[in-house]
Amino acid sequence: MRITSIDIVGYGKWSDAHFNHISDFQVIFGENEAGKSTIMAFIHSILFGFPTRQQSIPRMEPKNGGPYGGRLTLEDTPMGKVIVERLKGKATGDVRIYYGDGQVAGEEKLTEIIGEIDRNTFEAIFSFDIHGLQNIHQWKKKEFERYLLATGTTGSDALLKTAEILQKKLEALFKPSGRNPAINQQLKKVKDSQLAFQEAKKQNAKYELLLVGKEEERARQTELQEEKTAIRVELDTLNTLLDLWPIYQEWKALSEKAVPLTEATFPPDGIIRLEHLQLREKEWQNQLIQLEERQKNLINKNNFEHTAFFAENEAEITYLIETYGAYNERELQQKSLEKEIKYYQTDAKQTPMKWTKELDQKVLRIKELEQINKQQQHDIQLELKLTQESEEKLQQKIDKIETNMWDNKRFQQEKEKINSKEKTPVTKSIVAVGIFLAALVVLVIFQSIWSVAVVFLVALISVYLLVLTKTPAPSSNQQILAFLEQQKIRQEWQQLLSEMDIIASQIAQLEERQSRINKSQYDYQSELNHLFDTLAINELPDENWEAIVQTYKEHSEKNQLAAELTLKLEPLAEKQHSYQLRLEKLDAPIESANIEEKISFLRQGLLYYRNNLTENAKLAEKMEQVTMQLNLVKQDLLLVKKEKADLLEQAKVNNEDEFRVAAMRVKQEQQWRERLILLEAQLEPDKRLALSQFSAQEVIKEKELQLEEKLRKIELEQENIHASLAAKNHEIATLEEGGTFAALMQDFYSEKSKLQQMTREWTETKLALQILQETMRSLQEGKLPKTLALATDYFNHLTNGNYTKVYLQENRIQVESKEVISFFPEELSQATKEQLYLAIRFALIDVIHKDFPLPIIIDDGFVHFDSARMVQMMQLLQKRKSTNQVIFFTCHQETRKFFSSEDIRVL
Repeated sequence: MRITSIDIVGYGKWSDAHFNHISDFQVIFGENEAGKSTIMAFIHSILFGFPTRQQSIPRMEPKNGGPYGGRLTLEDTPMGKVIVERLKGKATGDVRIYYGDGQVAGEEKLTEIIGEIDRNTFEAIFSFDIHGLQNIHQWKKKEFERYLLATGTTGSDALLKTAEILQKKLEALFKPSGRNPAINQQLKKVKDSQLAFQEAKKQNAKYELLLVGKEEERARQTELQEEKTAIRVELDTLNTLLDLWPIYQEWKALSEKAVPLTEATFPPDGIIRLEHLQLREKEWQNQLIQLEERQKNLINKNNFEHTAFFAENEAEITYLIETYGAYNERELQQKSLEKEIKYYQTDAKQTPMKWTKELDQKVLRIKELEQINKQQQHDIQLELKLTQESEEKLQQKIDKIETNMWDNKRFQQEKEKINSKEKTPVTKSIVAVGIFLAALVVLVIFQSIWSVAVVFLVALISVYLLVLTKTPAPSSNQQILAFLEQQKIRQEWQQLLSEMDIIASQIAQLEERQSRINKSQYDYQSELNHLFDTLAINELPDENWEAIVQTYKEHSEKNQLAAELTLKLEPLAEKQHSYQLRLEKLDAPIESANIEEKISFLRQGLLYYRNNLTENAKLAEKMEQVTMQLNLVKQDLLLVKKEKADLLEQAKVNNEDEFRVAAMRVKQEQQWRERLILLEAQLEPDKRLALSQFSAQEVIKEKELQLEEKLRKIELEQENIHASLAAKNHEIATLEEGGTFAALMQDFYSEKSKLQQMTREWTETKLALQILQETMRSLQEGKLPKTLALATDYFNHLTNGNYTKVYLQENRIQVESKEVISFFPEELSQATKEQLYLAIRFALIDVIHKDFPLPIIIDDGFVHFDSARMVQMMQLLQKRKSTNQVIFFTCHQETRKFFSSEDIRVL
C-alpha cells in the first residue's frame, strides 16, 4: 500500500493543505514547529480514527473551530486506488471510502484495505519518531527486553503475561495434594454435606415417595388441562359450524345452479345497447329519405349544358389554367437544356472513366514526383561534375609531382647510403677500442716481452683507427638536400593520393545516389504508366503527358456536365408529361387535340360558368353538401347495422328475440352469482372445508354432545387430583416442619453447585492456558526464528559487521559481536541500541509484509547516528522502498543529500 496524496481539511496548525505526488522514498523537510509531527499524527488519525477525549493522545482539532479531518489517497491496496476520508462526526470521525469506479463505502471496509491492525501495533512497528528511540535508555532492563520481545513476536509478551496469570489462577483453584486451594477446600465441604444429607435421606423414604407422587399428579393435571383446552376449542368450532350450516346449505345449492358460461358470452348491458342501436338506426333511415328527396329536387333545377362538367371539375380546371404558364416556362427550359446538352456532347469525346478528385490528387502527386526527380537529377549531375573536375585537378598535380619524384628503388638506395655514412665512424671507434682491450688481456695473461711488443703494435693500430674516426670523409650536402627534397615531395604525393581516395569515395556515393534517383525515376514512370492505363489512354506517356491528361479531364468534365443536365431534364419532361396526362384525363367537351386550344376553351367556359351561372353554382354547392350528407348518413347507417350484428354474434343468437331471452337468463344468473359472492364472504374456505365433512346438521350436534360428556369426565378427574395434591402437600409440609432434612438437602446442593462452578472455571482456565501455550509454541516455531534471522541480517548491516547474531535465550534478547562476545541490550551504546531496535522493526515488517504491506513513516528517528551509520541507514531505507513506501520527516539539512530533488518536499 502506498500513500500518494495527503489532503488536510483541518488538523492542528494545518488548514486546507495538500501534499500530492508522494513518492516511494519521500522526505518532508521542515524546521522545528513546521508541522511535520502533525502530518504524521494526521495519517494515524485518518487510518485509525481521531483520538477520543479519554485517550492521552491529543485530538489536534483546529483552534479556529473550522472543519476537522481530511483524506488520504492510497494506491496498490487490495481494492486498487482508493480515497479514505475522515471528517468530524462521531467520536473517532465519520469515514467514507471512495473507490476508483465511483462506489462509496463506509468504515467497515477500512480493515479490508489496511488489514486487521490497530493503531498501537501500527505505531509500534511501522511508524515511529525520535521519542520512540530516545526513551529506550530510560527504561528498566526488564521493560526493554519485554518491549523487544513483544515487537519481535507480534504480542508474545502479552501472551507470556496472560499465561503466568492463568497458571497462578489454576494453582489458586486446585492442587492435587494441596489443602488451601479453593477447589480442595470445597471438595471437603461437599463430601461432609453429602454424608449428612444421605443420612437424613434414609430416614425420609416416605418423603421421597410423596415427592414422586406429587410430581406424577402434577404432570397428569397438566396433561388433563391441555386436553380440556383442546376439547373447548373443538366445541367452539362445532358451535360456529352449527351457526353457519344454513348459510353453507344455501351456498352449496347456488354453486350448483350458477353456470358462468352464459355470462362469459353475453355482452354486458346487452339490452340497453340493443335498444340504443335500434333507435339510432331509425333516425338515420329517416334522414336518408329526406336527403334523397332534396337531391332529386336540386338535379331538376340545374339546366345548364356544361354545368355538371365545370361543377365536378372546377378545381382541376382551375389548376390546369393556373399552371399553364409554368408549363410553357418548363417547355422553354426543356428546349434550352436539350440545346446545351447537344453542345457538350458535340465537342466532347467519350471517356471510359469519370474524372474525380482522387485523379486530380494523383496527377498532382505525379507532377511533384517529376519536379523532384528533375531537381535531384540536376543536383546530382552538378555535384558529380564538380567532383570529377576536382579529381582531374588532383590527378594533374599527382602527375606533375610524379615527373620530379624518384622511383622507390632509388629512394631506398639513397636512404640506405645516408644511414650507413652516419654509422661508420662509430663502428671504427668500437673496433679500435676492442683490439686494444684484447691486447691488454693477452699482456696480463702471458706477461712476456713479445706480448709487450704485441700490445705496443696494437696500440699504434688503435690510435690510427681513432684518428681515422675523428676525421671522416665529409658526405655531400647536395646529396642530403636532394634526399630531403624527395622526402618532402613524396609526403605531398601521399597527401594528394589520400585526397584522391576521398574524392573517389565521394564519386561512389554520388553514383549510388544517382542509382537511387534512377530508381525513383523508374517509380515515377511506372506510376505515370499506371495513370494512363487507369484512364484507358492508348498513347505512351511522353513529355506532353500533362496536356494529354488535361484534354482527357476536359472531355470527362463535359461528359459529366451533359449527364448532370440530362438528370435535370428528366424531372422537367416528367412534369410536362404529367400535365398533359391530367389534361387528357379531364376529357374536356372539345374535339381539338391542341393543348393551347383546350386551355383556351376551359378558360372561357370557366369564366362564363362563374359570371353567368351564379345560381347554378349555388345549386352545385347545395348539391355537393347534400351528396356529402347523404354519404355520411349511409356510412352511419351501415355502422349501426354492423354494431347490431356484432352484438347478436357476441351473444351467439340469430335475432333480437333470442337476444332478449338470453338477457333475461343472464340477469337471473347474475343475481345468483351476487348472492353466492355474499355467502362466500360469510364462509371462509377453512369453514367450508370443515362443513363439507358433515353430511347433516344432526351429525354436528351429536359430536358436540360427545365432547361435552368427555369434558365433564375430565373436570371430575381434575377435582380428584386437586384433592390428592392438597393431601400430599400437607404431609410433605408436616415432614419438613422440623427443617433438618430440607436444610441438609439445600446445603448439599448449594455446596455441590459451588464446586461445579469452581470446576467449570478451572476447566475454562486450563483450556485457555493450553491454547495460549500452543499459540506461543507456534510463534516460537514459526515467526520468531525467521524474525530473529532477519534481525541478525539487518543489525549486521547497520553495524557494518560489528555484530553477527541476534538471538533469544530464556526469553531474553542477546546479541553477539564479531569477536563472539554476547551482550544484553542495556550493555550497548545508545545508537547501537537504536540500531538493534530498528533491525527488529524491519525484520518484523518483512515477516508480516504479506498480510500488512503498509508504509514506513519516520519522524527524525536517527539523531544519535554518526555520518557512517546515517549512510548505512539511508542505504537500507532506499532498498526497502521497493517493498514498503518510506516517508521520512526531518529538520536536518544533511539528510536531504540522500534523496533526489523530486522526492524532497519542503514545508
